[in-house]
Amino acid sequence: MRSMAVACVLALGGGAAHAADWVYGGRDGDLEHFVDRQSLARQGDVVRMVKRAVYTQPHPMGDTPGMPLMTETRGVVEADCAGKQHRVVSLDVIGPKGDVLWSYGDMRRVWESMDPGTPGRASLDFACDGVASR
Repeated sequence: MRSMAVACVLALGGGAAHAADWVYGGRDGDLEHFVDRQSLARQGDVVRMVKRAVYTQPHPMGDTPGMPLMTETRGVVEADCAGKQHRVVSLDVIGPKGDVLWSYGDMRRVWESMDPGTPGRASLDFACDGVASR
């Protein structure tokens, strides 16, 4: 079962506008995961990044019949490089027309471990290996 946190291998960054440079991070069932290389910012052992998870087919937002369909999630995620864990900072649920169906603003999520071989861990490893320490 996928948690919303896993689904947010997603993207939505603040700050200066830039052209996204999406790097494929893997597949988890019907979700393809991407990290925006341009969004990587490191502070100590933590890398902040913009991620997105794109469904191969529109997917209901919840388990309740009649809920709107979503096509992707985008959000800001922090990766703890030393602890091999991540947490979601913000998340938007995007519909088939590109509209924001739901926005989870400033989230205070707990750290979640990322298992080896998963798209979440691939994203974490890419971000941690791709940004020099500051």
